[in-house]
Amino acid sequence: MITLIPLADSPRCRLKEALGRLPRERFCLGSAVGREGTILAISDLLEGEPVLPTGAVPGIPAVFSGQNQAAARFIGKSGLVPLDCGLSLRDTLTLSSLTEGSAMVSLQRPIVGLDGRMVEPVDLPLTLTRSWEPFHLLCCAGVLLLAGGTPALDAAKIF
Repeated sequence: MITLIPLADSPRCRLKEALGRLPRERFCLGSAVGREGTILAISDLLEGEPVLPTGAVPGIPAVFSGQNQAAARFIGKSGLVPLDCGLSLRDTLTLSSLTEGSAMVSLQRPIVGLDGRMVEPVDLPLTLTRSWEPFHLLCCAGVLLLAGGTPALDAAKIF
């Protein structure tokens, strides 16, 4: 079971709600580091410095908005492994297109998954069955890629 820890989730952001769409047999929302693996998901609305969760150690992956400087500083100071998401070419995970019924998620640089395997750059077409905020879609896609690479993204059926 992979523990997802949302940080600085304001009511306006609704990040917990988006993460709650991930398969419950594989992911749980928590506030402390889990045994099998932990991923931090940092709100794109983060303004200050959040509290590092109980048991957090350097090397835990953190998914965040590449445009959020407060999150980037927090990740750098905490020794977390960043996975930046956004609509910029500088972001590791981005959307190359987004329509009402589809999205093209682009992993622009290799990342290391929780199991230590490399996930290579790839464009991943998604069929959307509901409306998504771009950051929430990217955050969930990033969590899935970290948890099991492209097969995990294909198998999730949450989009």
